[in-house]
Amino acid sequence: MIYEVILYAAIATVVCAMLYSVLGKSTGQGPESALDPKQFMAPDPDAQPAVIDPIEEYGDFPDIGVIRGFDPSFSLNVFKDNAQGAYGMILEAYADGDRALLKELLTPKVYDVYDGAIADRERNNLTQITDLARLIDTDVTAVKCDGTNARISVMFEAELASAMKDGEGQVVQGDPDMLSRSKEVWSFERDMKSKSPNWLLADVAPSDGGPEADPTPDTE
Repeated sequence: MIYEVILYAAIATVVCAMLYSVLGKSTGQGPESALDPKQFMAPDPDAQPAVIDPIEEYGDFPDIGVIRGFDPSFSLNVFKDNAQGAYGMILEAYADGDRALLKELLTPKVYDVYDGAIADRERNNLTQITDLARLIDTDVTAVKCDGTNARISVMFEAELASAMKDGEGQVVQGDPDMLSRSKEVWSFERDMKSKSPNWLLADVAPSDGGPEADPTPDTE
């Protein structure tokens, strides 16, 4: 019996050590450092100047050089990663009717469109269900600068399930268990001279020839 106790104690020690090696390390942000939507698409003020990628600098998007003239730390790859996060965050906020979060991530024009769609749902006692299964592809399609205003367009191709339920929980549109493919171009804007460092969603449009299963409203 004593040997079994010693054996179990040894196993428990090993398991605890393994758990600490995975959970005890700081691999993400805890509640005390939750994501601030105001800074989500903002550049890191402590970031070092980006290493210039000749493909980025002189390829299809020469205006990246203009953006870097305002913000030397700008990296198209980092922007693309942040845009992927913004895509999922905006989908969720729209489905939840989270106007406060949407205000932080959208331009006033786009916010008005989303707010109107949410208000329509509320008037009809409808609930939006959206489940982003996976992002299939993310591709920057355009980078343009007009004076101090910069605009970057990103094509998102995703698989998601979307449905609308009435006040009794009955599905009246879509299917929450069926994945559909969405392919849209989302354009983000930033005034490079503004005190606000955030890139905001300024336009949503179907990609040419792509499916239109995204539950967020198009703005064109």
